[in-house]
Amino acid sequence: METASITKGRCTMKRSLSGICLLFFLAALLMIPAVSSAAEKAQVWEVVNPAGAVKVDPMKLAPRITSLEGKTIGLKWNEKPNGNIFLDRIAELLQEKVKNVKIVKFYEVEPKTVPQTANAGEAKMKAKIIAGYKPDIVIGSQCD
Repeated sequence: METASITKGRCTMKRSLSGICLLFFLAALLMIPAVSSAAEKAQVWEVVNPAGAVKVDPMKLAPRITSLEGKTIGLKWNEKPNGNIFLDRIAELLQEKVKNVKIVKFYEVEPKTVPQTANAGEAKMKAKIIAGYKPDIVIGSQCD
C-alpha cells in the first residue's frame, strides 16, 4: 500500500513537471518573431527635434562703421539693476573721447523701450521706436 502511494505521488510530480515544461516551451515559441509569407516593408522613421528649433534664413549684415566720430549712439537698458549706471558711464566716456558724438539714452527719452518682452509684437514696436532715431550703433546693457 505504501508503494502505491509513492508511485502515485511520483506520477503527479511528473505531470506537474511536464506541464511546467510545456508552458516554458509555449512561452519561448511566443517570443520567436512570426514569419509572414508576405514580403516585409521597410520602416520609415522621421526624427523630430523636441527643442523647437526653427530654420533661420541667412540675412545680410549691416555695414561696419570704422569710426564713432559724428555718429549717433543709442543706449538700450533692459531694467536690470545697475544697467543704467553702466550705460551712463559709457555715455560719459564716449562724450569725453569721441568728437561730435550724439548719445541717445532710450531708457530716458523712450521709457517704454526699457522692459524686456517675449511678445514678438511688442519687441517689433520697440525696435521701430529705436530705429526712428536712426542710430548708427546701439549698445545694450543686460547686467544680469
